[in-house]
Amino acid sequence: MKTVAVVPAYDEEDRIGDVVKEVSGFVDRVFVVDDGSTDGTMEYARGAGAEVLTHGENRGYLEALKTGFQNVDADVFVTLDADGEMNPRYIPDLLEPIIGGEADLVMGARRDIPRFSEKILNSIAGLKTDISDTGTGYRAIRASLAKEMELRGVCPCGSFVLEAVDLGADIVEVPVMNRGVEKPRGVAWKHFIQFFYILKMLIFG
Repeated sequence: MKTVAVVPAYDEEDRIGDVVKEVSGFVDRVFVVDDGSTDGTMEYARGAGAEVLTHGENRGYLEALKTGFQNVDADVFVTLDADGEMNPRYIPDLLEPIIGGEADLVMGARRDIPRFSEKILNSIAGLKTDISDTGTGYRAIRASLAKEMELRGVCPCGSFVLEAVDLGADIVEVPVMNRGVEKPRGVAWKHFIQFFYILKMLIFG
């Protein structure tokens, strides 16, 4: 199977090079989607060996994922953040259920979910799925499924997994340990908007 990492990035010149170098040891190709960065993210990513897709302006995380999914040939995508929080050593664990034919989507379940509002979205999405961490950005997904997804919402919290459920995907999760990159806690304003997307998906699909 051809495995490709898709890494959305916005103004991550300080960390993207190290992320690309680490991830490259676990997948066949690495694509960084530079989401309208105003710094040297694109140059540092290329310098580290990644192939780069670019947005002329900042369009958001989900749009960056769409660009990667729709423009890259692969059998399986691995997605992770550009800030170095996600340890690439878990990539084989994410890929194994897909390569073994047991799953279409594998979520990397974090032990610590930083934002309270994200925990609330997890609870709401849990009305339709037993996945404990629906907002993680660390995942492996069969490319045929990824290319079907509309990726609705303002972030992937809850909605990514719910859309995969609606498409009939087999979903599992594996535990991952994040590294010590400081993450905001409390409440994110976009999660208020995301609440209504999730609610709509639960009611109307």
